[in-house]
Amino acid sequence: MTSTATASFVLDKWEPRASDEAAGTEFARVAIAKTFTGAVEGTSTVEMLSASNAASRAYVAFERLEVSVDGRKGGFVLHHSADDSGLTLKILTGSGFGELTGISGTASIEIDAGQNHTFTLTYEL
Repeated sequence: MTSTATASFVLDKWEPRASDEAAGTEFARVAIAKTFTGAVEGTSTVEMLSASNAASRAYVAFERLEVSVDGRKGGFVLHHSADDSGLTLKILTGSGFGELTGISGTASIEIDAGQNHTFTLTYEL
């Protein structure tokens, strides 16, 4: 059975670690930390790699969540992939632990005009 859990989150850390530029494309690595409140409750750490130039931008990231989802405590890894065509967030198969062992699914992030972040997790367990 598919379930949906919605939460808000804040960025606790946004720390660029290194950047490089080659032939007009800038590469960057960013360490990120988040705190979630709602049906997803807890924290995460993110390692992000990005590339951008005058024509486009893209990033890939892995996010380790240590959270409770609808009251089940544990965690999982979320794989981010984004470019100008959109953002894809998928739970890394086999990454669930604790009461979230076996979790699978996808997620989405929405940012409103006030820069508030909403995280929606669509999952099976």
